[in-house]
Formats: sequence, structure tokens, C-alpha cells
Amino acid sequence: MHEKKVRKVVILALAGMLIGSLLFIFGASIQETTGPMIVNYMIALLLYISSFLAVYNNHKVDKEPLYKYLMCIDIGLIILVSFVAISNIL
Repeated sequence: MHEKKVRKVVILALAGMLIGSLLFIFGASIQETTGPMIVNYMIALLLYISSFLAVYNNHKVDKEPLYKYLMCIDIGLIILVSFVAISNIL
């Protein structure tokens, strides 16, 4: 049962990161205005943060090393997406 819970958390966290990344890439590909990119950036950031919090809350209960890896990936994506958004706005 424990393995199924870990698998579910990992799949949901990766799905949140994937959807957030795809939304941001779609928003960044529209070069006419910055409005869609900012909206998609905020949605992607909310998905990243919710994914991070889900993994963090499960990490407090289960001390799985995979959770730390997912949290590092999530923080890296937040930094990368923020850097790209700021560079496109300026």
C-alpha cells in the first residue's frame, strides 16, 4: 500500500509540472503581446507551487528520498520559468 501512495504522489507531482511547463511554453510562444504569457506564467507558477506543497506534505509523513528530488526539480522549474518570464517582459 505504501508503494502505491508513493507512486500516486510522484505521478501527480510530475503531471502538475508537465502541465505547468506546457502552459508556460504556449504563453511564451505568443510574441505579439505579453498578456497571455503573464497569465500562463501565473497559472504555471500556481501548478508548480501546488505540486511542491503536495510533495512537501507527503515528505513530512514519509521520508522518501524521491520526494527531495522532486522538490529540487520543482524549485529549479520555478527559477527557470521566472527567469524566462522576466527576460521576455523586459
